[in-house]
Amino acid sequence: MKVSLIITTLNEAETIGPLLDSISEQTLAPREIIIVDADSTDGTVGIIKDYSITPLRCYRGANRSVARNLGIKLAKNQIIAVTDAGCIADKHWLERLAKPFKDKRVLSVAGYYRPITKTNFQKCVAPFVAVIPDKFDPKTYLPSSRSLAFRKGTAWYPENLNYCEDLVFARELKTQGKMAVAKTALVNWQLPDTWRQFFRQIYHYAQGDSRARYRPHLVKIATVFGRYALFMFFPWLFLIYLFWPIFKFGRYTSTPGWKYLPLIQVTADIAVMTGSLSAIISRE
Repeated sequence: MKVSLIITTLNEAETIGPLLDSISEQTLAPREIIIVDADSTDGTVGIIKDYSITPLRCYRGANRSVARNLGIKLAKNQIIAVTDAGCIADKHWLERLAKPFKDKRVLSVAGYYRPITKTNFQKCVAPFVAVIPDKFDPKTYLPSSRSLAFRKGTAWYPENLNYCEDLVFARELKTQGKMAVAKTALVNWQLPDTWRQFFRQIYHYAQGDSRARYRPHLVKIATVFGRYALFMFFPWLFLIYLFWPIFKFGRYTSTPGWKYLPLIQVTADIAVMTGSLSAIISRE
């Protein structure tokens, strides 16, 4: 099966190499790799050009949506797969992602991603930013563009968005026709390993959700604001609330790591509120 692979990058000098190495080891090799870089300043493009994977083409683009749409337009094949720098593909990833397209009714395939958790901190943040395996429901799952494939022309990314664009795109794919789910089509995803990285990730997610007006996430954002309004009148509830992430996510962490969970929860809440407010203010 002929598959075009689209990758977007922005200052990914540390992560683009491992991704391209994993692509070179695929059991189904992509017929072409299209990389669209958003004007990286850390040498990312130079690293890409040093790779001998063929055919590999690198272009300059803007935000992720514009970059991916450019890749779709340039793709020579009807089956298109997408992933991001910061991921490392399992060697069977592309083969398993492409297999459902043997059914002509399938317009898109949702792959899955596995968080890379090398530290206690990463184990703690995983439930906040990833779909944990025991929470995975094929019926409701909306794939990230870390692991996704579709037939060319089925849908386009919303070019006004740089975050939450993949959920909007995935939802549009679902409305267009049959989306198969390939849970074993895995990429390994590098999680944030500092508080600053985690805050920025949640901040941008909330900002994107608000700009996209993605209703399911807007409800969650409103809930965050609501609970803190409640805490102003009943401060003792906040103390109880601090134990909630330990109860909810403690089983996913190691013994010394669970103590981070209350602070991670509060950090995530602050990021959600400030990110969504930023989107509202910038819209006015």
